Amino acid sequence: MSKPLVTIENWAVVQSGAYVAYQKLLPGHVLTGKVFGHAKLADAKRIYTSPIVSIDEGRGVVETRNTAYRLGKMSEEYKSWESERRALSAA
Repeated sequence: MSKPLVTIENWAVVQSGAYVAYQKLLPGHVLTGKVFGHAKLADAKRIYTSPIVSIDEGRGVVETRNTAYRLGKMSEEYKSWESERRALSAA
C-alpha cells in the first residue's frame, strides 16, 4: 500500500505538538505546517504530523507512518533558526 503524497507549506520541525521548540529535520521529530492536497483535511489547515519515519532530502519528501509530505516552502522563523544553528555549528 503506497502512502498518499501531500504538500506541506510554511513548515517547521518540532519535537512534538506539545513541545514546539524547533528541532533538526530528523526521524522521530514532527512536522508542523499548512497541508494541501490531503484527502481528509481542508487545504491550508495547520497540522502536526505523526513522528517522522524517513527523510528523502533529494526528493524533498518526508514520510510519517501513514503519509508522505512533499516539503514546500519552509517557514521564515524556522529558516532563521536553521541558519543560526548552522552558523553556531560552523564556529
